[in-house]
Amino acid sequence: MRPERTLIKLSCVLLMQLLAVSALSAQPASDPEAGARAALDRFLIAFNSGDNELVRQQLHFPHVTHRANSIFVADQPADFAIPYESNRRSGWARSRWDNVETYLVSDEKVNLGVDFSRLNAAGEVIARGYVFYIFTKKEGRWAMQYRARNLGSGNLDEAELAQAQRDAFAAVEYFFAAFNANDRFALSYVNHVPQAAIVYEDNRFILAESMNSSLIETDFDGLRDREDWLRSEYSDIVVRGATPDRVIFELTFERINSAGEVYMRIPATWVIARVDGRWGMQFRSLMASTIPN
Repeated sequence: MRPERTLIKLSCVLLMQLLAVSALSAQPASDPEAGARAALDRFLIAFNSGDNELVRQQLHFPHVTHRANSIFVADQPADFAIPYESNRRSGWARSRWDNVETYLVSDEKVNLGVDFSRLNAAGEVIARGYVFYIFTKKEGRWAMQYRARNLGSGNLDEAELAQAQRDAFAAVEYFFAAFNANDRFALSYVNHVPQAAIVYEDNRFILAESMNSSLIETDFDGLRDREDWLRSEYSDIVVRGATPDRVIFELTFERINSAGEVYMRIPATWVIARVDGRWGMQFRSLMASTIPN
C-alpha cells in the first residue's frame, strides 16, 4: 500500500474515533470526573491525529502551558500549536496513556495526573513522562485549560527533586506567613509575574503581568471589612508533580474570622517555580469555596 494511502486511512480512523468519543460525551452527564475523562480521551485522539485544528477544538481558552519554569498563555486557538514536525523528527508516531489518576474534583473543574508514553511507528516506547492537567467545564463542555508536562520524569535525580520540593514547600509557608502579616513586600518575594489563575467563579481566568495586579496585591482592609477575615491557614498539602524548577501542590486553605471560626474552605492547586534562583507562585487554580459543616 502506498504511504500516502496509509496516512489517509490512519487519519480517517482517528477522525472516526474522535467523532465516536465526542458523540458519547455529548450525552448528558452529571459526573464531573466522567466528563473530564471523556475530554481527556478526546484530546489524545486529536493529539495523535497530528492535526492542530483538531487539538485546538479540545481546549478551553485562554489556555496555559506550563513550561519548565515559565507559563505560555494561548489567548485564542490560533496561538496554540503542538510542534509536530519536531516530534516526528524525534521518532514520535503516537502517544498513549499508561495511567490516569483523578485528583481534585468539583462540579466544573477536575485535576488529572497522567503517565504517558511516546511510541514510534513500530509501536516501541521512545520516551515516557508525566503530565498534570486541569479540565474545566464551560457552557456545558469539558475541555483542557492547563497542562504541565514532564517528559523523561523517570530520569530525574531523586535528591534534586527532594530538594526542590523542600524549597517549594518553604515558599508556601513563607507565603502564608507574609499573607497573615499583611506584608505586601514579603509577598512580592514569593510571587512571580507573569502569573496565571483559574478561579472558581465560572472558571474565570486572570493573568497578572505586574505586581500591581489584584491577583497578587491583596486588599487586606477590604477582606477584613467584607468577611471579618483575621488569618488564613492551609492543610492537606500534597505534591502532584515535581521537577528541579517546578513543584505542583494541591492543598486546602481556610479563611478564619475574628471569632476564630473557619468560614471558608477552598481546595486549590498552586504551582511554585524557581526563577532566577527564587521560588514563588506562578500559577494557581481554585475550586469552589465551601463553608465547613
